[in-house]
Amino acid sequence: MNAKQPSGQRKKSKANWYPPWAPRFWNGMSAGNYLRLLKENRFRVHPARYPMMVLVGGCSLVNSSLNRVQKLLYSGRLNSTTIDQPPVFIIGHWRSGTTLMHELISLDRQFAYPSNFEAFVPEHFLLTRHLMYPLVNLLLPGKRPMDSMTMNAASPQEDDFALCCYGAPTPYRRIAFPNNRGADHLQLAPDMSGTEADVTSNQQRVRQTLTHFYKSLTLRYPGKRLVLKSPPHTGRIEQLSKWFPGARFVHVSRHPHKLVSSTMRLWRLLDQIQGFQLANYDDQWLKNYVFQCQSLMYDSYFRHRDALPKNQLAEIRFEDLVKSPTETLEQVYRQLELGDFAPAKPAVEQYFEQRKNHRTNPLELDSQLIAEIDSHWQPYAEAFGYL
Repeated sequence: MNAKQPSGQRKKSKANWYPPWAPRFWNGMSAGNYLRLLKENRFRVHPARYPMMVLVGGCSLVNSSLNRVQKLLYSGRLNSTTIDQPPVFIIGHWRSGTTLMHELISLDRQFAYPSNFEAFVPEHFLLTRHLMYPLVNLLLPGKRPMDSMTMNAASPQEDDFALCCYGAPTPYRRIAFPNNRGADHLQLAPDMSGTEADVTSNQQRVRQTLTHFYKSLTLRYPGKRLVLKSPPHTGRIEQLSKWFPGARFVHVSRHPHKLVSSTMRLWRLLDQIQGFQLANYDDQWLKNYVFQCQSLMYDSYFRHRDALPKNQLAEIRFEDLVKSPTETLEQVYRQLELGDFAPAKPAVEQYFEQRKNHRTNPLELDSQLIAEIDSHWQPYAEAFGYL
């Protein structure tokens, strides 16, 4: 690995190309939230990103109008909606297999999940799902740029992207301005980030936003239990277990050597595709950023994991999930008391049959980076059986 080569100068492969007309994370923001994002970063938009800035700005004006109409029509029903069934949260480090686990559990029809469409227009999807859903589905590329997994408007998506659109605290705000060395990543450990007043304020905002989003999903999918996924939730496990009593957690781990390389590649791609700037950091900064985020997330996770009863937290390894998917899922269902896995088993088997030729990206590590990973990630490797 060349630590001096700026990641923004790497060649763009055709497989990683993302259409300029495809939706970005920020397209679902209201005008007020979008303006705050720009102001926080002093409008330091690269000229090459001016077209994206204008397009997102136009969308934000439409969103603001639609948000007001949905609030007018649905606020009473949302206020009376309750989240009766404790959600299931899929957690773990980026690129550990959380997306795979989310998609597999979402095959079970007893569950509901936030789709790409719902996560990217969280404040008006109840109003616009029939009108805008086909358009979003048309504009999205057929595959995710980071791993070529199938993607459409109905695919399960992370609820942290809904936090982005709501303007709530989330580490994903960093992606908008990747050259701003801000502290958005501190949201990975909301119990230990910033002053006490800031921590309390941020936690309240996240709680209020997630509750509103989950109520919207519950209203959209009545009678179904929500299954949610977001790597930042790993560091929020204590808060989520308090905010949603009885919540279940499925933690997915993967060998650290695979995680670091793949996560660095993920951030490069997202910053390239989603950023209002051209990323100018080098590999050394990016590696340190990945390590710092991992420490924040897992220092918090390891402090709180043992406080949860066995039927609320299941820990699995990606390698076991891929090798024995139905057996691993049956184990998760039993431990977390999620009901009968049998009705979902045929869909899971079909999922893997359709993707049997899928190949992961090759590992890209040198000996120095391997040594650094082995040292920094030792507690993680010990906890999940990689030593």
